[in-house]
Amino acid sequence: MAVLIWPAAYYQIAQEYLSRLMFWGPLSVFVVIIPAAVVNSPRSPIGFLVSALRSNGLRALVVLTVFILSLAAFTTYKVNIPAIVPFYSDKALADIGEFLHGQAPWRIAHAFDSDTLALLVAVTYSMIWFLEWFGMVLLAALHANQLLHLRYLVALAFVTVVVGTLMATVFSSVGPIFYDEFLGSTRFADLLEALRRSPYNEHVLHYSDYLLRNYKANNPALGSGISAMPSMHVAVATLNAFYLARLNRWLGVAGWAFAIFILFGSIYTGWHYSVDGYIAMLIVAVIWRRTAGILDGKAEASGSPTSALHPSPAI
Repeated sequence: MAVLIWPAAYYQIAQEYLSRLMFWGPLSVFVVIIPAAVVNSPRSPIGFLVSALRSNGLRALVVLTVFILSLAAFTTYKVNIPAIVPFYSDKALADIGEFLHGQAPWRIAHAFDSDTLALLVAVTYSMIWFLEWFGMVLLAALHANQLLHLRYLVALAFVTVVVGTLMATVFSSVGPIFYDEFLGSTRFADLLEALRRSPYNEHVLHYSDYLLRNYKANNPALGSGISAMPSMHVAVATLNAFYLARLNRWLGVAGWAFAIFILFGSIYTGWHYSVDGYIAMLIVAVIWRRTAGILDGKAEASGSPTSALHPSPAI
């Protein structure tokens, strides 16, 4: 649909995403697929990986291509959200967050601020999150003929459409980091000052400037588009946590710890209000549960295996 409504923007974004895949794809293999091969075949992980690529490589390539093209459509929609529904919900979202926490949630996140914390947030939120996301997609793509992995891909498609497109349009918002710019306020001036205190937050300020420039220029660049509610960062990390918990109990523990820290990072950086993350987690939980009825039921009926990583009991 995006290619029909905004063809020029879609093709520009799709080309940029496909070029980036050349970089992120191999990194994802190292981060996710190689450890998975070690778990499955500790005596011969390379042999296991070669065999998996040989038998499922073409299928994985098709899935990854669809994923990248869908990601381009998602970004195209995101760029055009304010043209469909002008930004309007920020004050309400900020007020709800302060009501729930008794103060601005970002102040809680920065209560024990340090360069170490800023660095950890920067690495986790801006780098590891992308590697985990692309790695999980690659892992599922290599095993897309197995129902658990297919369930993840189906759930990811629903999350992207519901959280990243429909909900983001309905609750059109810019987030704390852009609040003052768009609402002519000083409500989050202290947050911006707190971010400036550490050099490790420079990536946040630089990227916010990048988004703002592209928004004002109406330029559909890579990773552009301003949208806060709900948080796709939190949504994807939460879905990955559910997925990892089915693959292995300890991977699930790591996945949930990572998802919670991404929620923290989304507030710390000012990209999101606290409720952006809470709502994202709730929606993902519903989607994951609903896809169980579609896919896990078939797995039980057929008695077919669901994962190469010996999945834990159903979650």
